[in-house]
Amino acid sequence: MLDNFGNEDNEEFDDFFDAEEIESALEKYQQWKETGSYYFKEEEIEALSYHFFIEGKRAEQLEILQHGLLLYPTNIEIMIEMANYHSMKNENEQALDILLNAKNIAPYDASIANLEGVVLTELKQYDEAEYAFDRALENMEDEDDDLEIEVYINYAQSLSMAGHRTKAVRIIEQGIKKYPESEMLYNQLGLNFIEGNDFTNAINYFKRKVDDEPFNDNYWHQLGKYHEISGHDIDALTAYDYAGLINDKADNAFFSKAGILESRLEHTKAIESYKACIRSDGDVYPYICIARCYLALNDAKLARFYLKKAQFYGDFIPEYQYLLGYSYLIEREPLIALPYFKRLIRSDDKDFASYKALMACYAELNKKKDLEAVVKKLKKSQRDLYYENWRGIASIFYLSEFVDLFAEILGEVRALKIYDQELEIVMKVIRYDQQPSNQNKEAIMKYMIDHFDDTVESIRTFCPELFINDEDFKLNYNLYKSDNNDEQ
Repeated sequence: MLDNFGNEDNEEFDDFFDAEEIESALEKYQQWKETGSYYFKEEEIEALSYHFFIEGKRAEQLEILQHGLLLYPTNIEIMIEMANYHSMKNENEQALDILLNAKNIAPYDASIANLEGVVLTELKQYDEAEYAFDRALENMEDEDDDLEIEVYINYAQSLSMAGHRTKAVRIIEQGIKKYPESEMLYNQLGLNFIEGNDFTNAINYFKRKVDDEPFNDNYWHQLGKYHEISGHDIDALTAYDYAGLINDKADNAFFSKAGILESRLEHTKAIESYKACIRSDGDVYPYICIARCYLALNDAKLARFYLKKAQFYGDFIPEYQYLLGYSYLIEREPLIALPYFKRLIRSDDKDFASYKALMACYAELNKKKDLEAVVKKLKKSQRDLYYENWRGIASIFYLSEFVDLFAEILGEVRALKIYDQELEIVMKVIRYDQQPSNQNKEAIMKYMIDHFDDTVESIRTFCPELFINDEDFKLNYNLYKSDNNDEQ
């Protein structure tokens, strides 16, 4: 369920309180902690509560809210924040008690009714929650648009959890009539179908909607989304194209389209679509996606050019660090690449992609002992991860021509007798790699019919040239990918 705090985003936070207000309130807070007495204005209590929430300092937030209620026991905003605090800690009975007191003070406050509906939903008191949300909508006259949209979404989620999905759809439709540009409402409309695992009806519903409102880009985007979820890539791309034609700022449609194109190995087209959803709002992830596509095209310099545009947030995004390291690896600069992958493994020791890249660095440097040490450590400390990804490890040995290590891991896998199918496909791919011919290629392609994912992974890891540059493979890949999606 949504909460009244919204997004943990510092820019959004600054819309409530400016830096000087926060700094002044924090100085008073420190003096209060030191002396045990200090007078706070109501807005200072609220500013500190938001600040501590954003910083993840929950104990300090509780402390200042408790002090705020001692100073201002009838302040509705502080009471709502205290109730929200307890609700987020799953202390819903306490939250409900606070809201009951708040409701006695302000019986027509829509914010109180909205949060009461959220808490009652968590307690599975769905009828009472429905009544609370109805009150929130009835008393919305003097409130802002964001709150009303939030109430519609929370109301629909509550109804859906109670099993009333048809009514949940009607509630969101009611919200869309009032706020036709709210993408959040359209997303919730789709979520109602996802929660029921009802993708066929979702597609039919949004088909009817685009028939009724053919120039509504949000409906086209939702139709594309459920075609994509259902594995209908071509239909999804068509829907996303219509959304983009109607609205050249339909960023989510452009982004979704790019994701499909990238999954179909159409990286150049994917790059253009990712570029179409770049705005000046601080969202840097499209740059990272563009860099990923350029690396798939073996263009490390352009990849780094776009990664640099995401540099400010790079330290917080592991994929950024991985792609930066990988850009040096494909340029055969393993010494520059190594620190990136070591750092990633230190922060997440289950990140196999970074383990594999680290192995590739040592293989490129011909440091066989260091490579063996990484493999042994992985096998000892993350045994399941080791065997789940045996193909990735074996491919490093194979492509680096460490024949003894390759033979050793093949022997281990054969002895387990649970990876026989994977092993059989790998050997077919290796035969083609060593003896390229149409006959050997066709032998591989046949496996894509019944073992699509295993075959693609084996080709990608043991015969990257076929995976990247062979047009026959790409044609078969997209053909069998669609068939595989339909079966799933």
